[in-house]
Amino acid sequence: MLLNFNALKLLPYFICLILGLQLIACSDTSPQKKSRKAPEHFVETAIAHQQNTAIKQTISGTLQAIRTVRIINQMPGLLTALPVYPGDIVKQGQTLVKLDDNLLQAEVHKAQATLKQTKVDYRRLKDLAPRKLASESEVAQAYTLNEIAAADLHLKQTEFAHSTIKAPISGIISQRLAEPGDVIPLHTHLLTLLDTSSLKAEIQLSELLLPLIEMGNNVDISIDALSNQIFSGTIKRIHPSIDKNTRRGTIEISLSPVPKGALAGQFCRVTIHTQKRSRLMIPYEAIRHDKLGTYVFALNENTAQRINITTGIQQGDFIEVLEGLNDQQVIITKGLFGLKDNMPVKIIPKNTTTEIK
Repeated sequence: MLLNFNALKLLPYFICLILGLQLIACSDTSPQKKSRKAPEHFVETAIAHQQNTAIKQTISGTLQAIRTVRIINQMPGLLTALPVYPGDIVKQGQTLVKLDDNLLQAEVHKAQATLKQTKVDYRRLKDLAPRKLASESEVAQAYTLNEIAAADLHLKQTEFAHSTIKAPISGIISQRLAEPGDVIPLHTHLLTLLDTSSLKAEIQLSELLLPLIEMGNNVDISIDALSNQIFSGTIKRIHPSIDKNTRRGTIEISLSPVPKGALAGQFCRVTIHTQKRSRLMIPYEAIRHDKLGTYVFALNENTAQRINITTGIQQGDFIEVLEGLNDQQVIITKGLFGLKDNMPVKIIPKNTTTEIK
């Protein structure tokens, strides 16, 4: 009875063991079991090709006067007349500023009288010298005093002339910074005069485009305030240095003759056309960037191959490749999401219903 009781006690363990063996026997241990097939990676491609391309680029800028002259007094004094106002058109040589000149005029008269007296003294001593009535040193001293008096007169006349300021160029007054009755210290900015015979625009141009332009090249200029009319301009100056942060250089565009309604300070757009040159172009959408640089995926026997490249100028939806690719090389333009180097791909025709990311 004791044996039967122990056997009954172990019976559940025997049952579990038998069930486990049956499950192992029923499991599929066949080596023919197939693994799940990786999904296909669909891509679209394009061909890198050489083409004669003229670069067209539009850069915004601001119209400026070709010259800006600050009118500054060279003598202190009381301002008695300032007859011009902002917006006035002035001609070269026209009086712009008048300072009180009474004291300066008196000093000129005094210097004239002094010069007259020194001339008389010099001539008298010069005539007496042959008769031994005046020494050579006295004649030399009289000559020196006469020269000093002449220089002093010239100084006073120059100071007197500086009491009146005339327009150095023809143009338009843009600033009036003083009023008659003011006592003006030396070197005070009184007026600003703009030369509006021509206008200019300074723009920043990529270092890649700078070698493709020359002084004298024509450009198109549109001015928003004039209903975006297109005017012809000329590259007047190319600055010799490039900003190390932006990699751009400064060029000056001349707009002459000045169209009616064009004013300094207006917003403008400058469109530059370069000469045609053979360039290796690819679609811009194929470009990728990471910490290793700029790259594309080329197609190599239905396999994606990463290639690092150096890009040039972008033109619309295409970009120039300077290094890394060859003419007629096939590159992947769509299906780049999740794409890795040496990954198998499947090309599908463009404009199909298959979704490509």
